[in-house]
Amino acid sequence: MKKRIFIYFVLLPFLFLIFAGIIYAADVQVEAMAPDLEIRSVIRSVDVYAYPGEGEKAKQVRRKLLSRARGRILEGTKRYLDSRTKITGINLEYRIIKNKAGRFVTILSVKNYDVDNKGRYHTQMQGEVKYRLSGLTYGDDRLRTVLMKPSAPLTVEVWTDKRKYSEGEHVKIFFKGNRDFYGKVVKTGVKGKILQLLPNNYRQISFFKRAKVYTIPDEGDRFDLEVCSPFGEERIIVYAADLPLSLRNMKMVKGGIYKYRGKEISLGKSVRKSISIPENGTAEFCESIWKIKKAF
Repeated sequence: MKKRIFIYFVLLPFLFLIFAGIIYAADVQVEAMAPDLEIRSVIRSVDVYAYPGEGEKAKQVRRKLLSRARGRILEGTKRYLDSRTKITGINLEYRIIKNKAGRFVTILSVKNYDVDNKGRYHTQMQGEVKYRLSGLTYGDDRLRTVLMKPSAPLTVEVWTDKRKYSEGEHVKIFFKGNRDFYGKVVKTGVKGKILQLLPNNYRQISFFKRAKVYTIPDEGDRFDLEVCSPFGEERIIVYAADLPLSLRNMKMVKGGIYKYRGKEISLGKSVRKSISIPENGTAEFCESIWKIKKAF
């Protein structure tokens, strides 16, 4: 009996360490972190009409319609953000960002219709307005807490179990949103190779529930993310919207994941264009980026 007690006494510290290690590993999986970069935007679809002025050519009317559509998209975005950034007594501050051409509205698609029976020209435009958020007097930690409320603008956090990996180790990706959202998760390799990890051919999930932590790889996936050459920095990107995103220009490769035939900048634009927005409707879009280092 004394021998048994002695064995239990000796083993108890080791069992405690093992148990603590399991708890710590679980904590690593669920501890969310702010992404390295967030690109937020509002995407709107508008229909505009115009009668031609005296002596005005069709090209001039179309140009006028584009200007009018841009104006309507920008005005609608401001109204939308004014309502979205008021969260239970907390007013977030937003700043609309100009694109490389110096405009506030980036045109994603334009469709010109024939002149209608009233003699009006008709154009439909889908445009994107990017913006940044700040918490005014709130610190970064407080701001993240506010942003994860369901009433806040669409926010998605993405992180991994650690930042730096050595050859042979396996990467685990985690992400969650403050609201239900449609999404895609891609990985951009050191040399620019882009793989869509989710949805994939065996785990065809593209709708994600609010506040739930999702893992890649997970049950249903037929691949792992083992670290190998080339070594350097990789980017994990979550594209998220409150409307469905479609699959474009992808080829299925090993493990049922998809390879994008293009560059990251064109993928981002393609994903945004793929959102089917109803007439005069609005979609929120969030692109969250997390960086990891692969080393020898």
